[in-house]
Amino acid sequence: MDRILVAEDNSALRLLYAIWLESAGFEVTAVADGRAALAGLERRPLPDAALLDIEMPFVDGLSVCRYLHALDPSIPVLVVTGVEGARGEALAAGASEVLRKPCDPAQIVGAVRRQAARLHLTA
Repeated sequence: MDRILVAEDNSALRLLYAIWLESAGFEVTAVADGRAALAGLERRPLPDAALLDIEMPFVDGLSVCRYLHALDPSIPVLVVTGVEGARGEALAAGASEVLRKPCDPAQIVGAVRRQAARLHLTA
């Protein structure tokens, strides 16, 4: 796994997530909202994983999660949120893991690596 889609409307967090993941060796495509995430998914190849904020303009992260899960349910989707009680809804939408904001580099990179290991174990 090396291509990660990051969709986060907060520009500072989007930059941090991209820096952390790139420093860990991942290729990152970072977008500012759900509409841009969906547009990126129309192009190929699909990402190997996605890190999505729930609350974004135009199209929310759960909608992006559902769409990506419909395209390829094997692609891990990690959801980051500050929304209390969103875990169940995110998992129902197809999220592999839900992280509570604020996140630190170890949480983000560790979650992506966990999902990569899970894929390798089930492949």
